[in-house]
Amino acid sequence: MIDSTRLHVAHLTPHILTVDLPKGDRVNILVEYSCHCWTRAFETAEHAGQVQIMDGIRPRVFCPHRFAASTDLAELLGTLPQNRLYLTPSDRNYGTYNATMMLGDGTAYTAFFTLRPHKGRFDGIRHKLRLFVESAHHRPQPENGQKVKIAVVIGQALKGKKVKYFRR
Repeated sequence: MIDSTRLHVAHLTPHILTVDLPKGDRVNILVEYSCHCWTRAFETAEHAGQVQIMDGIRPRVFCPHRFAASTDLAELLGTLPQNRLYLTPSDRNYGTYNATMMLGDGTAYTAFFTLRPHKGRFDGIRHKLRLFVESAHHRPQPENGQKVKIAVVIGQALKGKKVKYFRR
């Protein structure tokens, strides 16, 4: 809900995601979300008079389409071990989508995230990693990018490393 004084994005509150790995290990991951999941770039001419939502020094604006789609984001992340996961060609982050959620136009709701060591407690649950969703929106799929399994991504993140992107 957005009004002149408050913005509520309750479905994107931080939470713990538990991932079962193939060898029987379980890893708790703190999941947090950027405002890019429910906003878009602020264009002065197009968005004059609308509330600016600051992302650092860059203004953004509420996007009803991204906001509506973001209600599926926690579910998408909950199926992470079964999803298509890839290292983006920019080598900045990982992308994931669930192929069973593809739309007729060839787009899929795609989340872009980083995964790094972050030990602590959240709601009384210990976690070892922080998954930060940098952005999420519909994109044509499959995209170029190096396919990778979540177990490999988690294994590297636990070592403080990232999967290396191999240019072809």
